[in-house]
Amino acid sequence: MDRTALMLALAGLLPGLEPRYAFPLLAVRLGLLPALAVAAAETLALALALPLVAERAWLLLVRWGGRLGIASRVTARIERAREKARRLVSRYGVPGLAVFVAIPLPVTGIYTGAVVAALLGVPRAKAGVALAAGGMAALLLVALPALGAGHLAG
Repeated sequence: MDRTALMLALAGLLPGLEPRYAFPLLAVRLGLLPALAVAAAETLALALALPLVAERAWLLLVRWGGRLGIASRVTARIERAREKARRLVSRYGVPGLAVFVAIPLPVTGIYTGAVVAALLGVPRAKAGVALAAGGMAALLLVALPALGAGHLAG
Protein backbone atom coordinates (compact mmCIF):
# COMPACT_ATOMS: atom_id res chain seq x y z
CA MET A 1 0.00 0.00 0.00
CA ASP A 2 1.53 3.31 -1.04
CA ARG A 3 1.51 6.46 1.06
CA THR A 4 -1.57 7.95 -0.63
CA ALA A 5 -3.58 4.77 -0.15
CA LEU A 6 -2.48 4.64 3.50
CA MET A 7 -3.62 8.23 4.02
CA LEU A 8 -6.97 7.43 2.39
CA ALA A 9 -7.36 4.37 4.59
CA LEU A 10 -6.60 6.40 7.72
CA ALA A 11 -9.04 9.09 6.59
CA GLY A 12 -11.71 6.38 6.46
CA LEU A 13 -11.43 6.08 10.23
CA LEU A 14 -12.37 9.73 10.77
CA PRO A 15 -15.84 10.92 11.70
CA GLY A 16 -17.65 12.36 8.72
CA LEU A 17 -15.73 10.34 6.16
CA GLU A 18 -15.94 6.81 7.57
CA PRO A 19 -15.16 3.67 5.53
CA ARG A 20 -18.28 3.87 3.37
CA TYR A 21 -17.15 7.19 1.89
CA ALA A 22 -13.45 6.34 1.79
CA PHE A 23 -14.16 3.20 -0.26
CA PRO A 24 -14.56 4.91 -3.67
CA LEU A 25 -11.30 6.81 -3.18
CA LEU A 26 -9.52 3.67 -2.06
CA ALA A 27 -10.98 1.73 -5.00
CA VAL A 28 -9.44 4.18 -7.45
CA ARG A 29 -6.05 3.75 -5.78
CA LEU A 30 -6.07 0.03 -4.83
CA GLY A 31 -8.71 -1.62 -6.98
CA LEU A 32 -12.22 -2.69 -5.98
CA LEU A 33 -11.64 -5.84 -3.93
CA PRO A 34 -8.60 -4.63 -1.94
CA ALA A 35 -10.44 -1.37 -1.20
CA LEU A 36 -13.50 -3.33 -0.07
CA ALA A 37 -11.32 -5.44 2.25
CA VAL A 38 -9.70 -2.35 3.78
CA ALA A 39 -13.04 -0.58 4.24
CA ALA A 40 -14.62 -3.70 5.78
CA ALA A 41 -11.72 -4.02 8.25
CA GLU A 42 -12.10 -0.35 9.15
CA THR A 43 -15.83 -0.80 9.67
CA LEU A 44 -15.28 -3.68 12.05
CA ALA A 45 -12.55 -1.82 13.95
CA LEU A 46 -14.81 1.20 14.43
CA ALA A 47 -17.78 -0.97 15.43
CA LEU A 48 -15.66 -2.60 18.14
CA ALA A 49 -13.97 0.54 19.45
CA LEU A 50 -16.60 3.27 19.27
CA PRO A 51 -19.18 1.91 21.74
CA LEU A 52 -16.55 2.00 24.50
CA VAL A 53 -15.20 5.40 23.42
CA ALA A 54 -18.69 6.94 23.26
CA GLU A 55 -19.63 5.50 26.65
CA ARG A 56 -16.45 6.85 28.29
CA ALA A 57 -16.85 10.25 26.63
CA TRP A 58 -20.43 10.51 27.95
CA LEU A 59 -19.30 9.60 31.46
CA LEU A 60 -16.58 12.27 31.33
CA LEU A 61 -19.05 14.87 30.10
CA VAL A 62 -21.47 14.01 32.89
CA ARG A 63 -18.66 14.12 35.47
CA TRP A 64 -17.40 17.50 34.29
CA GLY A 65 -20.87 18.85 33.57
CA GLY A 66 -21.25 20.20 37.08
CA ARG A 67 -17.86 21.93 36.96
CA LEU A 68 -18.10 23.53 33.54
CA GLY A 69 -21.12 25.63 32.65
CA ILE A 70 -21.11 24.78 28.97
CA ALA A 71 -20.77 21.05 29.63
CA SER A 72 -23.76 21.24 31.95
CA ARG A 73 -25.87 22.83 29.22
CA VAL A 74 -24.67 20.28 26.67
CA THR A 75 -25.52 17.34 28.92
CA ALA A 76 -28.98 18.79 29.60
CA ARG A 77 -29.65 19.11 25.86
CA ILE A 78 -28.36 15.62 25.20
CA GLU A 79 -30.57 14.25 27.97
CA ARG A 80 -33.64 15.78 26.30
CA ALA A 81 -32.67 14.31 22.92
CA ARG A 82 -31.96 11.00 24.61
CA GLU A 83 -35.50 10.82 25.94
CA LYS A 84 -36.92 11.45 22.46
CA ALA A 85 -34.69 8.79 20.89
CA ARG A 86 -35.44 6.29 23.66
CA ARG A 87 -38.96 5.79 22.25
CA LEU A 88 -37.56 4.86 18.84
CA VAL A 89 -35.03 2.39 20.20
CA SER A 90 -37.57 0.85 22.56
CA ARG A 91 -39.87 0.40 19.57
CA TYR A 92 -37.34 -0.94 17.03
CA GLY A 93 -34.47 -2.05 19.26
CA VAL A 94 -30.98 -2.86 18.10
CA PRO A 95 -32.10 -3.60 14.49
CA GLY A 96 -33.36 -0.03 14.33
CA LEU A 97 -29.90 1.18 15.30
CA ALA A 98 -28.35 -0.97 12.56
CA VAL A 99 -30.76 0.43 9.95
CA PHE A 100 -29.98 3.97 11.11
CA VAL A 101 -26.24 3.35 10.66
CA ALA A 102 -26.81 1.63 7.29
CA ILE A 103 -28.40 4.65 5.66
CA PRO A 104 -25.50 6.08 3.63
CA LEU A 105 -26.25 9.71 4.34
CA PRO A 106 -24.32 12.24 6.42
CA VAL A 107 -24.92 12.05 10.19
CA THR A 108 -26.17 8.46 10.12
CA GLY A 109 -22.91 6.57 10.35
CA ILE A 110 -21.02 4.50 12.85
CA TYR A 111 -19.91 7.47 14.96
CA THR A 112 -23.43 8.83 15.39
CA GLY A 113 -24.76 5.32 15.98
CA ALA A 114 -22.19 4.78 18.75
CA VAL A 115 -23.20 8.03 20.45
CA VAL A 116 -26.89 7.15 20.20
CA ALA A 117 -26.21 3.68 21.61
CA ALA A 118 -24.21 5.08 24.52
CA LEU A 119 -26.84 7.69 25.33
CA LEU A 120 -29.62 5.13 25.27
CA GLY A 121 -27.73 2.61 27.36
CA VAL A 122 -27.52 -0.06 24.67
CA PRO A 123 -25.05 -2.67 25.95
CA ARG A 124 -21.67 -2.39 24.23
CA ALA A 125 -21.81 -5.88 22.72
CA LYS A 126 -25.24 -5.26 21.17
CA ALA A 127 -24.18 -1.81 20.03
CA GLY A 128 -21.07 -3.27 18.41
CA VAL A 129 -23.13 -5.83 16.52
CA ALA A 130 -25.60 -3.17 15.36
CA LEU A 131 -22.78 -0.83 14.31
CA ALA A 132 -20.95 -3.60 12.45
CA ALA A 133 -24.11 -4.77 10.66
CA GLY A 134 -25.18 -1.24 9.76
CA GLY A 135 -21.68 -0.19 8.75
CA MET A 136 -21.24 -3.23 6.50
CA ALA A 137 -24.65 -2.67 4.95
CA ALA A 138 -23.78 0.98 4.25
CA LEU A 139 -20.46 -0.07 2.76
CA LEU A 140 -22.20 -2.57 0.50
CA LEU A 141 -24.79 0.00 -0.58
CA VAL A 142 -21.94 2.27 -1.64
CA ALA A 143 -19.77 -0.50 -3.11
CA LEU A 144 -22.33 -2.54 -5.08
CA PRO A 145 -22.66 -0.12 -7.99
CA ALA A 146 -18.88 0.03 -8.35
CA LEU A 147 -18.52 -3.72 -8.03
CA GLY A 148 -21.29 -4.28 -10.58
CA ALA A 149 -19.72 -1.82 -13.02
CA GLY A 150 -16.34 -3.47 -12.53
CA HIS A 151 -17.83 -6.87 -13.22
CA LEU A 152 -19.50 -5.63 -16.40
CA ALA A 153 -16.33 -3.92 -17.61
CA GLY A 154 -14.09 -6.88 -16.76
